[in-house]
Amino acid sequence: MAGSKRAITSLSALFIGVSFIFIASGLVVSSAGVLLNELGASNTQIGLITSCFFIGALTCTIISHRLISHVGHMRAYAIFTALFAISALLHDISENLIFWAILRFMLGFCYYSIVLIVESWLNEKIPNSVRSRVLGFYEIIFYSAFAIGAVIMSMDLSTTKVFLIGTIAIILGSIPLNFLKIKSPKIPKAMSISLPKIYNIAPLALATSIIAGLTMNGFFSMASLFIITQGYTPAQAGIFIIIGMSGGFMAHTIFGTISDKFGRKFAIILASSIALLACLIFIFINPDIALQYLIVFFLGFGIFVLYALALARANDVVTDKTTYVEVVRALLFNYLIGSFLSAIIIGFLINQFGATAFIYYYITLLAFLIIFATFQKNVPKDQEVAFTHHGGHSVIFDELNDDNSK
Repeated sequence: MAGSKRAITSLSALFIGVSFIFIASGLVVSSAGVLLNELGASNTQIGLITSCFFIGALTCTIISHRLISHVGHMRAYAIFTALFAISALLHDISENLIFWAILRFMLGFCYYSIVLIVESWLNEKIPNSVRSRVLGFYEIIFYSAFAIGAVIMSMDLSTTKVFLIGTIAIILGSIPLNFLKIKSPKIPKAMSISLPKIYNIAPLALATSIIAGLTMNGFFSMASLFIITQGYTPAQAGIFIIIGMSGGFMAHTIFGTISDKFGRKFAIILASSIALLACLIFIFINPDIALQYLIVFFLGFGIFVLYALALARANDVVTDKTTYVEVVRALLFNYLIGSFLSAIIIGFLINQFGATAFIYYYITLLAFLIIFATFQKNVPKDQEVAFTHHGGHSVIFDELNDDNSK
């Protein structure tokens, strides 16, 4: 315990800096549906524009490594935080939806590039003996800071104030890293990804990763639209998102033990079943907003742990560690593809069939995952590797896990 406290204290500048970045991300991501709805965009258009954030994320995983290696980590961090702040501010100068789509792309690209840099430094400094505890603390920071962003969104602020506050948070996040004096960390080199090959190695992990992207980031980006479409307020949308994330945070404290004891397959089926049951209750009782708050806790409890379970399943079944990085990259790529598609699909469904389509979307995905997982093989107990916290927002931790464990 003392070792983890020392590691966290020594990395306090990084944790403070990234917390402000997470606040900004929580604000600009969760507010998109509300702000675009106020601009008069259709639900389909909202989904398409919101999805551009994840196109930027995908682009980051392809080219940011080269940019960072070329200019260095500190300069790259300064560049990406500046671009992140500029992209946030520029939303207020025009209501053109194509312009907003471009800005959402830039936000996604810059945000994931910043996270890549921060996590490179964290990974360089975390001793293997306290790695799990420090990453657990990192998860707490993510959930707490993102929730603060959602709280700010719930204040029903104007577009100007939303992005001004987001910009201030980004600038504050750029300051602490200037006090660091550590060598440039390691970033894994880009590798080719063969999804058919990965499917043969870890089919359940691959399926779970894409469902995680479709459900988790579908929630982050479109839950506010789901609430607003029902006639509720931005404040109620913010509360809805916060409660869902609280369920996800609680799940991370429980499912590590469950998956280590009963296996990843059982944990994936259990998490999906809890979320599915919450959705079915919603359909059958047609709840008011107070009951929706209760239901979304269990929806978040079920979906927000799926990506961590996908990574754990992959780590269990990959016997050739030389392919581990490739497998994890494939899972991240799949996760981001699911994230990109989620906003488009949800926006279209709500536009065509109303707010309840949001719930049927989750019912379909979760039922598929439960059925698919049921027919997958169990992994022998002696082959399992200890569960590691991962909320789906990280870029490199699990890619470097094998290297760090040597």
